[in-house]
Amino acid sequence: METTTEYTVLEHHRCTAVELVDAALRAHGHRVVSADGLLAVASGNRLATALLGALVRPAQQYRRYEVALSATPGHAVLTLRHADHGAAVVGGMIGANRRREAWHRVASLVETTLHGGGILLHRTDRIDTSGITLR
Repeated sequence: METTTEYTVLEHHRCTAVELVDAALRAHGHRVVSADGLLAVASGNRLATALLGALVRPAQQYRRYEVALSATPGHAVLTLRHADHGAAVVGGMIGANRRREAWHRVASLVETTLHGGGILLHRTDRIDTSGITLR
């Protein structure tokens, strides 16, 4: 199961929040593409990870995230979630553990960046249950 993290900021700071997160992710070696309130974030080498799995150095393991912005009256929410990697790039148990550790580093980086900018109101972690069927 994947985790989704939501960061609540004041509505009039939403652009600042996106800019801060964009700059922080780029500074930590991620490739970031911005479009319409969504940041597509990637790092590592997809081909090497697909071919070599856990043999790829941890820094080169392919990862993708999305940071989406949504606004409601009074506040805005930045949502950090995993983007589709495909099963080929997970790298087995070792790759999955590395991916989870990288997730925690990125989530902490975003939180620290927003907190340091003085605009973070609240952080909420959610478990993605979209793939679970209830009977």
